[in-house]
Formats: sequence, C-alpha cells, structure tokens
Amino acid sequence: MKRVAILILGLVPAIAVHAQNWPSFRGERASGVANGKPTPTKWDAVKGENVLWKVSIPGLSLASPVVWGDRVFIVTAISSDAANEKSFRHGLYGDVEPHADMAKHTWKVYALDKR
Repeated sequence: MKRVAILILGLVPAIAVHAQNWPSFRGERASGVANGKPTPTKWDAVKGENVLWKVSIPGLSLASPVVWGDRVFIVTAISSDAANEKSFRHGLYGDVEPHADMAKHTWKVYALDKR
C-alpha cells in the first residue's frame, strides 16, 4: 500500500504538467478547454487585451498551434512569389480548375518559447 501511495504521489506532478499541453486542434481530447484557466470571452490583438504575447510569422498558416511544455509549434507555408503572397489560395474553392499559382512554397515549422 505504501508503494502505491508513493507511485500515485509521483504521478500527480506528471499529470499536472501533461494537462497544460495542447497537442492538437482544440487541445487535448478536442474539447477546446484548458483545465484551470478561464476562457477569455473577448480579446483585442491591437490593444493587447487578453493577449499574453505575439510574434510575427511569415507566410500563411491555417494549422492549429501545438503547445508542449514551454514551446509553441507553428507551421507556415511561405511563397517564393512575394508579390502574390496575399493571393495564396487555401481552403475549399468549389471549382475543379487548377489555380494558376506556380510559385514554389517553403514549409517551415517554428518552435517558439512561450515564456
């Protein structure tokens, strides 16, 4: 019984740390909820309201960020045609015609320190 209690006490910090990770879209179990943190109902990136930090990332990213430990991982696609960067098509178009964008795109993964 004593060994079980020691094992359980040893696992509690590991469970607490694991709960802070955001491993996929909408977080752990796809619930969209972070344990122990109130969800902001409004924010303003320009004024910095309810924004802890921000960083400029080149290109276009529609992927969900992944938070693991003290790192935030972000994926982005950067067009080689800087003039047409804003015309980079993404999503569902509803047509079957190919897009004329022939620029090469570089995919990058950024690992940022969230502190």
